Amino acid sequence: MKEHGGIVATLDTELKMRIKKNGGSVLSVSSDKIVLEPGKL
Repeated sequence: MKEHGGIVATLDTELKMRIKKNGGSVLSVSSDKIVLEPGKL
């Protein structure tokens, strides 16, 4: 993740934050919407 980035789908909030800090993006699914959360927040 640190070298190449990437996209990960997970429900684990702590893991989501770690992925974002390392430059990856996270897919969030809520109701009928899929949201791409950007990395490096």
